[in-house]
Amino acid sequence: MRIEESEDKRACAFPNSIHPALRPLLNATRGQPGLADMSVEQARALIAARTVSRARGPYVDEVRSFSIPATFGEIPLRLYRPDRAVGVAVVFHGGGWLMGSLDSFDATCRHLAVDSGMAIVSVEYRLAPEFTFPAALEDAWTATQWVHAHSEELGVDCSRMVVLGESAGGNLAASVSLLARDSGMSAIKLQVLIYAAVDARLKIDSLRQFDKGYLQSSRDVEYAFRTYGLGSVVSAEDWRISPLLAKSHQGLPPALLISAGLDVVRDDSFAYASCLLEAGVSATHVCYPAMVHTFLSADVQNPSQIR
Repeated sequence: MRIEESEDKRACAFPNSIHPALRPLLNATRGQPGLADMSVEQARALIAARTVSRARGPYVDEVRSFSIPATFGEIPLRLYRPDRAVGVAVVFHGGGWLMGSLDSFDATCRHLAVDSGMAIVSVEYRLAPEFTFPAALEDAWTATQWVHAHSEELGVDCSRMVVLGESAGGNLAASVSLLARDSGMSAIKLQVLIYAAVDARLKIDSLRQFDKGYLQSSRDVEYAFRTYGLGSVVSAEDWRISPLLAKSHQGLPPALLISAGLDVVRDDSFAYASCLLEAGVSATHVCYPAMVHTFLSADVQNPSQIR
């Protein structure tokens, strides 16, 4: 077992030490409405506009979009398969469960495929408020099972299977890992949770510490959870929306947690890494002290395109 993080969370975050490449972004967003101040339609239009203006990402040998059957209809997937792929990662985009798509995560998936050498299967799960909890999780789990069962058809190696998600997608990846363990699926060898929100009780210190001036506010997080169904169709104590609160974390796949030092949900990564370690699960937590939420998709040459 190992964890690569400071025991003191204060060592991860220096409020004035924002990465220089991100300062223009934060300056540009001051005074602008946050997620909680927009309609769902406005938020989706904003992410769509940013997607169109973003660089496409690197070439991948095979990129193919298709759909798989589900109880309600179909789930759109997109496969990115580099030549001689060494495994497969099922990935879930961010967007607060209410925005995001295969297209919004396309450039990131291309980079993931090229940099890792793995095949990537991106999942377009149903979004709230049209489809509240547990729709997104049901789609994520259905897609993961389908990829495992159809690996030969996809031409991917499921003996090295990863689930990966960022932000809301990280929440889904954590819950999918729990569902896989409980169902006896042992194929998942690693869960990658990127600035994931894993505790819907929303009591962490970082929600207050970085509430103003760091791109995402605590109101934005509360709004996303509420739109997903928190307080109306699901309680914060349900582990399927709060993976941190699962009765047991024993037997889960090893975890790589990535967090941003200047992020309202940063402390969830500290808490989940500690929880996994206490359960005997190998966990590595890397906290980037000068980063803000969604930095994974940032173009450092054009930080205004951060998602």
